[in-house]
Amino acid sequence: MSTMTRYQILMSNPARTQAQIENDAIVKRETDYYKANIGKVKSIDEFVKDHRLFSYAMKAFGLQDMTFAKAFMKKLLAEGTANPKSMANQMTNPLYKEFAKAFDFAGKGPYATSQASATSGTVARYYRQTLEMKEGERNEGVRIALYFKRKASSITTHMGLLADKAVLQFVQTTFNIPQGASKADIDVQVRNLEKHIKIEDLQDPKKVDKLIQRFSAMWDMNNTSIATTNPVLSLFGDTAETGMSVDLMMSIAKLPRGGF
Repeated sequence: MSTMTRYQILMSNPARTQAQIENDAIVKRETDYYKANIGKVKSIDEFVKDHRLFSYAMKAFGLQDMTFAKAFMKKLLAEGTANPKSMANQMTNPLYKEFAKAFDFAGKGPYATSQASATSGTVARYYRQTLEMKEGERNEGVRIALYFKRKASSITTHMGLLADKAVLQFVQTTFNIPQGASKADIDVQVRNLEKHIKIEDLQDPKKVDKLIQRFSAMWDMNNTSIATTNPVLSLFGDTAETGMSVDLMMSIAKLPRGGF
């Protein structure tokens, strides 16, 4: 199954996709625990000390690899986001700031965990993160496409594209930009991105979908083992040997020429 086909299946019926995630036994158990206990937490120490709660929240924000760095995260939460010089505001990864804003102990104290961002908002993010991770186990391209769809509208500058590694990978793949380009000076990278993508296009769902279509075709072309094979491909000579599927070839044929 091509990246675009799988992505379209997931997006064609969001309610069904959501239900499948919510009904997963592990997801349900951890979510029930989180809902029942997050409101009881009144301090940063209590939050970090409860490993199940803290792990759930960290995963929800895509920071699960930093769950062990409790001292770091405690300092991040203690400083909050009000001060431009706080840790959260200095981090290049925007997820840290999003986490500190969601669990605003610095601004709301013991009432931080009663806010929607810390309760229903975090649960919704956990579901989405779980979906993306599960899909990534099958096809990393689908995970990146789902992530980009979720994040696109929040990106307002070309620097924002550079700040998020997953988004940058999406853009580099979509426009066939070598990863080595990331070694150039920041201003050079920004100018290069400006040639390929208009930031205002990220506010247009139709243009975002076109970008995802192009990304999916390019991803499958660069990762041919993902694409399905078909006996009919023998009619197309060398194409069959690369493992390219018919729907992949069709997608590439439909790609818009030039930028968006």
